[in-house]
Amino acid sequence: MVKDSGSKLVEVLNNHSFKPVQNVSLEVGPTYWFEVDFKNELDTLHTQKSWRLRTTPFNEATLYYLSGDSITQKNFGQFNQKGGGGSLIYPNGVLFQQKNLISGRYLYIKCRMYSPPSNPAHFEYLSNTSNRFYTDYYTGQDINKLTPSLLYLGACSILFLTFLVVYLNIKKVEFLFYSLYVLFSAIYLAGMDTPTFNTLFESKAGFWIVMISQVFINLFYLLFAKYYLATAQHYPQLNSIINIAVVFLTLVTVVHFLTYFLSLHQIQGNILNVQRLFMTLFGLFSMLYLLYKAKDKLAIFIVVGSFIFMLGALAYWFIPNKYYMMGGSILEIIIFSLGLAYKIKLEYDGKLELQKEVSLKEISVKRAQMNPHFFFNSLSSIQHLILINNKTAALNYLTKFGKLARNVLESSYQTTVTLADEIELLHSYLELESLRFDNAFSYTITVDDPIDLDSVEIPLMLVQPFVENAIIHGLVGKKDGEKTLELRFLQEGEYYVIEIEDNGIGRQYFKSEEDRKKSRGMEITKKRLKMLDKSDQHKNTIEIIDKFDSNSQPSGTKVTIRLYNP
Repeated sequence: MVKDSGSKLVEVLNNHSFKPVQNVSLEVGPTYWFEVDFKNELDTLHTQKSWRLRTTPFNEATLYYLSGDSITQKNFGQFNQKGGGGSLIYPNGVLFQQKNLISGRYLYIKCRMYSPPSNPAHFEYLSNTSNRFYTDYYTGQDINKLTPSLLYLGACSILFLTFLVVYLNIKKVEFLFYSLYVLFSAIYLAGMDTPTFNTLFESKAGFWIVMISQVFINLFYLLFAKYYLATAQHYPQLNSIINIAVVFLTLVTVVHFLTYFLSLHQIQGNILNVQRLFMTLFGLFSMLYLLYKAKDKLAIFIVVGSFIFMLGALAYWFIPNKYYMMGGSILEIIIFSLGLAYKIKLEYDGKLELQKEVSLKEISVKRAQMNPHFFFNSLSSIQHLILINNKTAALNYLTKFGKLARNVLESSYQTTVTLADEIELLHSYLELESLRFDNAFSYTITVDDPIDLDSVEIPLMLVQPFVENAIIHGLVGKKDGEKTLELRFLQEGEYYVIEIEDNGIGRQYFKSEEDRKKSRGMEITKKRLKMLDKSDQHKNTIEIIDKFDSNSQPSGTKVTIRLYNP
């Protein structure tokens, strides 16, 4: 018996009953002890000074050996590859010499697995020189084993960067979620087989990222499908189930993190199995639901891609060969990429159609914004003033009318103007309307101090249709009391806010449907705002509020236009 600090360990091991085993299957979680007996290999060990003990690729392992007069230990395994180099296929092994054998014949290994190993436990040894042919060089057969993973990683890297760049440019979150889906697919299926990724994940924390990636794949896939199909609008029932599934996967991630780092490995393995079963059932339900409820071809891309991916994932679950899942994933990514391209085409065609509609109605826009009856009535008023020999009033009216007509004609080819120009046009228009109706109403225009009138641009003649409605349908029809119109230009965070508020009779007193149809400018203005929405998330809005007094009687209308300005 060796008398040293490790003698107690030797005594415990010598008193322990080791069972002869060959190719034993290891479970996740338990700590295993192996006694490697070199009794029949001593003659061979004399031929070389240094040897490598090669084992199953354990996640954590410790070698106990004799060093001088004491027992010492050396960590090796996947989480202890520092400075050892090694192959992506073959383990680097642990260095030992014959003099390191305890009691002249034994080496002891303590090991633990954090995920199910692909092969049973086995042990072999090679000379340190011969071992280098495995760890420092790759044969053609080795390259063939690594090629699918390298090709898969390369394809996923290109697609990840492509969809990320698309997201950064058009700000549609489905492209962000899909890029993350592709990223974690690459990590899970090829992360341990490629030099760069392998180095990143050679730690307990890094290995957890690889394991939990299968959950992240499902999580980001669900979020992608949610926004790709716009389930909140088109499939509300499916949207509710997706929200539940997202919460479930988030909880799985948190619980798996706790069980993994608390070394409750059997539990964390069961958690992942439950997650696989849940997602399989969810996937089957979703595909059947979409086949039954599909409202467009976008759903077909999801169904076909999901079905192919599920076949690959199930094959990998029952047959531990990740190439099944890798093949299914590649086909699914191709299908989803085509689906995203098809969605972009649909949205592009929609925008072209909207732009065409607005362009075809450009003249109608001008006419709807500046009602032709207004020009006719203005000219009639000028004629009347001339006939009654009120030359001063007629010249004043004619000057203001000419100024407004010139501004409208000069701006007829513009889509946007500065806020200063828009307000000047509104002043001219309001003065003419006030003269035409014998100063029957008063108006005010106020602008927030922070707003720079000469730098802020808004769509041309955006406000005029609403001002016209306020006067014609709100104030002119009011018989008693003061008639007021207020225009306010405000800045609220990332928005420019325009408020048009009157104290007229309200919209309820429109005399007929024909009166309502005269407000074509308002409808066209809404379409223009939608087309000019740079955020592509419908942040430009128009809100119309009917006001009521204390007796619940109509007391006017307030229009609020919000223009997004990031």
